[in-house]
Amino acid sequence: MSNGLRTVGKQRQAPVIGITGNIASGKSTVARLLAAHGVHVIDADHVVHNLYNEPNSALVSAVAAAFGACVVTPQGTLDRAVLGGIVFGDAAALARLETLVHPAVVAEVAQELARVSPQTPVAIEAIKLIESELVSLLDAVWIVEATPKLQRARLRAKGMADSEAQRRIVAQPSSQEKLAHLRRIRGNSVPVLTIENAGLLAELQTSVDAAWETTQAKWRDVKEL
Repeated sequence: MSNGLRTVGKQRQAPVIGITGNIASGKSTVARLLAAHGVHVIDADHVVHNLYNEPNSALVSAVAAAFGACVVTPQGTLDRAVLGGIVFGDAAALARLETLVHPAVVAEVAQELARVSPQTPVAIEAIKLIESELVSLLDAVWIVEATPKLQRARLRAKGMADSEAQRRIVAQPSSQEKLAHLRRIRGNSVPVLTIENAGLLAELQTSVDAAWETTQAKWRDVKEL
């Protein structure tokens, strides 16, 4: 764990919940519903978006050096569509990109977390949350799941072609693989809840409310030990 994360983690007096799941599973909707309970949400994808949109930054230069000038727009920012077309479906390329992006994202998240009151619960939403250094901060993990059919429908609604949607879906590790990785890193110290997102907002709201109650109860039990 980096010194920044270690310092922030020690200061926390309220839980940090990790919200993860694969593409188009509904993580952002779960995070939005959880925010209504007074939880501060940090969206790692938004952090990545901001980093990609910082013209001619060190990250942009590093990614361009790794993947070519074609991934940089005329404005000096990273072209997410072009970059996605290169790395999705190529495990080695995706891993190479992650080694460049993840440290920058972790640093940004740590800075935002440090600005939040230690008494305020926080949720970090990220597709690669468990696989990143941020896993060391988590007091609970929520894995959001949706069927591949529903994932494809959501991606199509965003204008993505079926073939590209399928390519991105199959390129990502399953929930079982995410859970296995979490257990290797953190053992059984982190409670895990699975939230099934079938596309019905009312049902998802009920699931989020129940997960929040369960997480709060487990957190209180731990603090009382």
